[in-house]
Formats: sequence, structure tokens, C-alpha cells
Amino acid sequence: MNTKQILKNFLAGDYEQIFCEKCAMTFLTNVYNYSDSHVLLEKRSYGLEYYCGAIHESSLVKVPKIERIGILTEEDEIVDSPSQEIIYSGEETELRFIYIMERLQHLNEDDSAYFDRCVKDLEWKNAADRQKIIDGVSKRYNSELAQDIAKLYAFYITHKGVLAWDLHGDNLMTRIGTDEIVILDPYTRNA
Repeated sequence: MNTKQILKNFLAGDYEQIFCEKCAMTFLTNVYNYSDSHVLLEKRSYGLEYYCGAIHESSLVKVPKIERIGILTEEDEIVDSPSQEIIYSGEETELRFIYIMERLQHLNEDDSAYFDRCVKDLEWKNAADRQKIIDGVSKRYNSELAQDIAKLYAFYITHKGVLAWDLHGDNLMTRIGTDEIVILDPYTRNA
């Protein structure tokens, strides 16, 4: 994959934007058609940077295949990645982070409602109730998904001064063809 060419094509407007209300409202992300199996994401926040940090630090498994291919300014200049100190400073960014990700689909209404009920306000639960929720996810779905949610919550606690917990039914999606549930974009900036 030639990331420089993808960025060049992106800047030339070669990728058609996919208008998905859930993606726009939930992730504050523009989605572009890259191929039958992948999409491009344009994110104007550090949300996916936080998530990618959690993926690597916590060895998460129920995650989409996602890779940052570049960072752009508002003037379409390609820039280097900001330092971790800047990313975790709690400040907003003017940068546009471009990622390539496997194509996913939103959960059905029942699954989405289940996650809204149990994980949406996990930070307001006590430790015993959080464990019951994790056990419930394990029983209803699978232990890997439950453990990943627990690890994401632990990462959130570690970075609580900067991150806000934002996992809910629209932040979980399924792989096309397998219906395997994966987690996407569980954090936002702590305003």
C-alpha cells in the first residue's frame, strides 16, 4: 500500500464520500469509499489516536484492521505525527487524521440497544456492577469482547484526565460476512 499515493488521491478528491448519518454523528468522522473491502476515515480529533494507543498497549483483539496513512493540515499539507505529549495534552487539534480501515457495518438494533444499556455509562458504575456488565457481555457474546471492553476501561482510567468514556451501541460494529463484533472509537476528549 502506497500511503503517499493514497493521500495524493484523497487530496485530489478521487474517493467518493459515503454519507452515513451514524458515522457522522457518532464518530465525527468523514467516511470515503476506498475499495470493496476498505474505507478511508477522515478524523478531526485525536479519538482514534487514543484508541490505537489502547489497541497496542493492551493487546486488544476485537478491533478493526485500521492503519493511519497520514495527517493533513486544513491547508492540505502533509505533516508528521504530533508527539504523544501533544496528543495526550487534552487540547483540540486542527489536524485531519486519515486512516484506512476494513469496511464494517453497524450493529442491528437489538445488539446496539444492549450495549447502550450496559456499557454506555460504565464510568458511573461501581466496580461490582462493572464486573457484572463485563460478565454479561462475555456470556451473551464472547469473553474476548468482554475482556477488550475491560481493558479499554482500564486504559480510560489511566488517561482519565484527557479521555472521556464514549463506548455505546453505535461504537461497536460487525465484520461483513462473519458478523464478528469489533469495537471502534470508544473515547473522546475530556472537555
